Amino acid sequence: MKTVVIACGSGVATSTIIYGGVESLLKKSGIPYNLVQCSFTELQSYVGQADLIVSSMNLTQDYGVPKLVGLPYLTGMGVDQLNEKIIKILKEER
Repeated sequence: MKTVVIACGSGVATSTIIYGGVESLLKKSGIPYNLVQCSFTELQSYVGQADLIVSSMNLTQDYGVPKLVGLPYLTGMGVDQLNEKIIKILKEER
């Protein structure tokens, strides 16, 4: 089971949209998954279980797991490329 942590400033609005995009992708992919939605201040408490972090903005801190910006889910531009990156990361052995 792969765990994806989805984070934004408040853990509510923007991350909900990103969550929907990631959930839709993973349902189609057949990859067993667990999604966690949180705020940036809560992020540190979830990274220990994360295989990937998808956030609403670029994170400069190194959490020891891959991280991507989920902006394409908000703008509709670059979604296919982001989806490919997510699948590639989650299929890698960690």
